[in-house]
Amino acid sequence: MLSVITSAGEASGELAGLLSDLVPAAITGLVRDVLVLEPAEEDRDLFALCEAAGARRILGGLGVAVQEARSDLILLATPRLRLDAFGLDRLGRELAASEGLHRGLALTAPAPPGLGFLSPPLGLVTSRSRLAAVPAGVSPQAALSQASRGAARLRVAG
Repeated sequence: MLSVITSAGEASGELAGLLSDLVPAAITGLVRDVLVLEPAEEDRDLFALCEAAGARRILGGLGVAVQEARSDLILLATPRLRLDAFGLDRLGRELAASEGLHRGLALTAPAPPGLGFLSPPLGLVTSRSRLAAVPAGVSPQAALSQASRGAARLRVAG
């Protein structure tokens, strides 16, 4: 089971897409809870979106979200991450096959033409302790970039 932590992002449409993609994963038991890092000011649209999706809004940054997560295995995701049925199946099988994600599992989309395999990670499955080691005040995107170094990679939908 995973706890998913994501940020509100700049476009609520991206977050709505991610939350929608996570519904089947919650039904099958792959996802235990979803936490959305909220900006300092209250956003009514974000409140309604999280309420409809059953996600918890978190003020106080990534460190607070890591502490509040219900699972020790965490998916740190950008709002741009898309997990269709194929991607969810691949992720579930990868997690079932691994005895422990020592270095994490970076989720990537197919690289744009001309970039080869240089697709930046859109998500990272890792342990709570690995994310807890990220210094306070680091943005979720910077934490994702930092913590995904050396992680295995899994291509999922973009």
